[in-house]
Amino acid sequence: MKHRFGQNWGIAARLLAIVVLPASLMFTAVVVTLYLAAQRDVRRDVASRGQLVATALAQSSQYGLMSGNAAYLRTTLRHLLEADPSIACIDIADVKGVPLVSDCQAARPREVSVFEVPVRVESLPDLDVFDALPSQNKVMRTVGQVRVTMSPAPIFAAKQRALLVAFALVLAAAVASCLIGLRLARRLRDTLGSVMAALRDVRQGRFDVQLATNHEGELGELQRTIVQMAGTLDASRHDLEQQVAKRTRQLQEAVDLARQADADKRRLIVRSNALVEEERRRIALDLHDHLGAALISVRLQASALVARARACGDAEMQGDAARIAATAQSIYATTRDIVKRLRPEVIDTLGLAGAVEELVRHADQVHPVARFTFQVDPGFPDVRGELAMPAYRVAQEALNNIAKHSDATLTSVTLSALPETGHLRMVIQDNGRGFDTRSPRSTGIGLIGMRERVAAVGGELRITSAPEQGTTVCVTLPLPASH
Repeated sequence: MKHRFGQNWGIAARLLAIVVLPASLMFTAVVVTLYLAAQRDVRRDVASRGQLVATALAQSSQYGLMSGNAAYLRTTLRHLLEADPSIACIDIADVKGVPLVSDCQAARPREVSVFEVPVRVESLPDLDVFDALPSQNKVMRTVGQVRVTMSPAPIFAAKQRALLVAFALVLAAAVASCLIGLRLARRLRDTLGSVMAALRDVRQGRFDVQLATNHEGELGELQRTIVQMAGTLDASRHDLEQQVAKRTRQLQEAVDLARQADADKRRLIVRSNALVEEERRRIALDLHDHLGAALISVRLQASALVARARACGDAEMQGDAARIAATAQSIYATTRDIVKRLRPEVIDTLGLAGAVEELVRHADQVHPVARFTFQVDPGFPDVRGELAMPAYRVAQEALNNIAKHSDATLTSVTLSALPETGHLRMVIQDNGRGFDTRSPRSTGIGLIGMRERVAAVGGELRITSAPEQGTTVCVTLPLPASH
């Protein structure tokens, strides 16, 4: 990932860069410009001076060349070299290019410029003494050549002091600009630092910010805006806190009412279940005591009638009496089943463990394919009567659902005690086709009845299932205090 230059800089670093970088760039640009301008001026000066020296020397060396006075020429060259250090060498040659006089400075410069000028004199033509002298047809002839080698180093060295002074002035201006910029940047940083501190306080929920709002321009407007924003946020927070407190009280009241309603509902369910069980017990007793006794009497009378008809040899009466006896026996057996479903007597005689084991054994006998197993912990308490009824009804409903809907081949029922928490646990697990617990099937009447019955006595019902992964029903119920 690419990072832009200065992306993570703070305010102080950014302000310092804003102050120093432009001044540094300006100082560099001015110094380079002055240096290049000085070099250009030196080269131009060397060019004009070299051409001028070569031309002047060409004119002054005419006599020496014509007369062959080499001493005069050497003296002239030495005076020129001593007078102008920028002249590196001077060479004077005749018309054939043969050097006549040459002189150079002691130090040999690296960078030089060469200027060559021919030495010409006026040629005197053959004249008739009687002819007038022509005034415009002068003929110049070359008698030699002057070669001047110039070096810009001495001229540039002479200008170095002026350049250093200029550089010092520019540097002083740059330093002064940086100091002024740093002072202004420090004031700006202090202002922005106070603004950032105020924004941090606002972000952390402290809205009583204090900022100097007497500045002019954008910074003053920014400070005043932050102060106004903090005040507005403080007022909004106060209003929100009041609304939250009010809604919290309302929600707490609603929760209390819901809890009260839930407690009332549970008490009502418990009372309703108790009344239903009591009514079932009464109906079961009535069926057992009255209808059962009447059916037994009818069966006995029919059996006696069969014996008398057999003694009299009346086959037709004997058959009718036998059918009456069989019908009475069938009705009596059906009545016994109804009595067991209304009020399972095994709850009172065998307790919860025995009653659930009887349910499992009966389901295993009547189901043609599935197998049902039962397991109980050795230390499981003896729970009887109304205390065992919720767990028994849940087991009854769960086994009925497995037989009707699950297509399971194996079902296990386990009873265990949790003495450390004072609860008992019943786990019913099958390997059937399962179902989605979020589907409408998970809110059927039977499952709702199971949940309500367990919740009414302060228990917990958890149903875990998934398609093609079976179903597990886990019931946790509080044990009575005596257990």
